[in-house]
Amino acid sequence: MELPRTSKSPPLSAARVQSARAQYGHAVDRYLEQLRVGDPPADDLVRAWERMPTGQGQRMLTQAIDHGIASVPDPPAELVALFKSLDHVPFWVDWDRMHLASRKILRNGLLPAMAFTAYAAPHTYFATANRPLAFTEQLANQTVVRYRQTTRFVIEMFMPRNLQRHADGFKLAVIVRIRHARVRRRLLQSGRWTHDGRAPQIPLNQSHMAMSAILFSYFVVQGMRRLGGHFTSGEVESVTLTWRYAAHLLGIDPEIVPTSEEEIRRHVDVAFSLEFDPDDTAKRLARSMVEAAPAFLRIRDDRLARRFVRMLYAVSRHLLGDRLADRLGYPRTRALPLFYSGFALMWLVDRFPMLVPRALRPFMGMRFWLETSDYETDFRNLVED
Repeated sequence: MELPRTSKSPPLSAARVQSARAQYGHAVDRYLEQLRVGDPPADDLVRAWERMPTGQGQRMLTQAIDHGIASVPDPPAELVALFKSLDHVPFWVDWDRMHLASRKILRNGLLPAMAFTAYAAPHTYFATANRPLAFTEQLANQTVVRYRQTTRFVIEMFMPRNLQRHADGFKLAVIVRIRHARVRRRLLQSGRWTHDGRAPQIPLNQSHMAMSAILFSYFVVQGMRRLGGHFTSGEVESVTLTWRYAAHLLGIDPEIVPTSEEEIRRHVDVAFSLEFDPDDTAKRLARSMVEAAPAFLRIRDDRLARRFVRMLYAVSRHLLGDRLADRLGYPRTRALPLFYSGFALMWLVDRFPMLVPRALRPFMGMRFWLETSDYETDFRNLVED
């Protein structure tokens, strides 16, 4: 799956829309419509909080997450409506099939972590989807913190049966959903959010949230494949099913949540035809993520940290391709022995994890990645101001 050639027209411009519509028809119109839609149940709840004493809404949310909506005294109608949806498990949810994704992704932490950092994550900064981050400066100024939060979120979605009602993955998905609603509310109230001549949209809209779900799931799979990992069709289906349910918890419209690899590819093609061009903000965010990797992994030796960053740029360039890496401003690093050794290692850990050198085994275990991503912190502070 490659990024299309640079368009002469700006993202979401009239010319770009017309060209995309000629190729993809009504799907383009649905994508544009969803750019103008947030998350009505969560947005309604955040507005309801503004009518309550400070902290009361947060306490009610925490109570409902931990003990169920029936345990909340006199809950507002907006909270009841939200949890009516959250507590509903759709017919198509199959925990046993989803467990296959958990086993594959968590078999070793090194391969998916590298795939996420070097391939999937850079795509999340493309297009107008990066504007909320640019406005809030959350990633540019607090890269390591955001890095740890995102890593933890992705891991939690894949932990065995962790999306069931009282598991941490379920709770974290709800917290992230409300946080998105609060950020959306603040940006719209700030008066700084403008369309700049592009198709109208709101922050953290449905189209961009659906693409984020694809990037955190299928693009991780694609990155792992490009690193030498192997996926059966059943394993890809399991990953897709897992994130289909995660998308349900995150408030994404089921109409735009892909249910197969073929649907994912079409969704990505439509999105890339309309936008997802790396701009200056994307360059800044993507490079800040790579440069922050040693701090995230707590590599304190300066020389080792520099070598690790060089290797990460080289791996990312290989996965993304020279054209996209150049557009992100990635340096053209020389082929390093460590680079080739890394690819051999990735092939090895996917097929014969028992043969991996003892010194590298801690990086394969999920315990290392959970601890590195601040697993023990209270994730409820993700919605606090």
